[in-house]
Amino acid sequence: MDKMFIDKILPERFVKHDQKVIGIFLNDVQRKESNKISCTLVSGLFMVYSNFLTELEGIYYLDPPPNVFKEPFNKYMKPFSELVTHDIWNLRSP
Repeated sequence: MDKMFIDKILPERFVKHDQKVIGIFLNDVQRKESNKISCTLVSGLFMVYSNFLTELEGIYYLDPPPNVFKEPFNKYMKPFSELVTHDIWNLRSP
């Protein structure tokens, strides 16, 4: 996930103006064997990147992990449907 934050910071410093960057994720699970599933979101790192590096314009999941709906992640992460129905119009505006 850290690459998205770097992909925003470097071009902004190079071109000297804000860039809009979003992340779209298919899911947040990692399958172990046939019956074990674990989430891959490193929540502490995400919050450090968001608060101390830069904030992305949106993080969207097609299959959101359970933490997405809890504080403070629900302020940063949304279901993909919200991008398609609402946020994409805001991203297109200057």
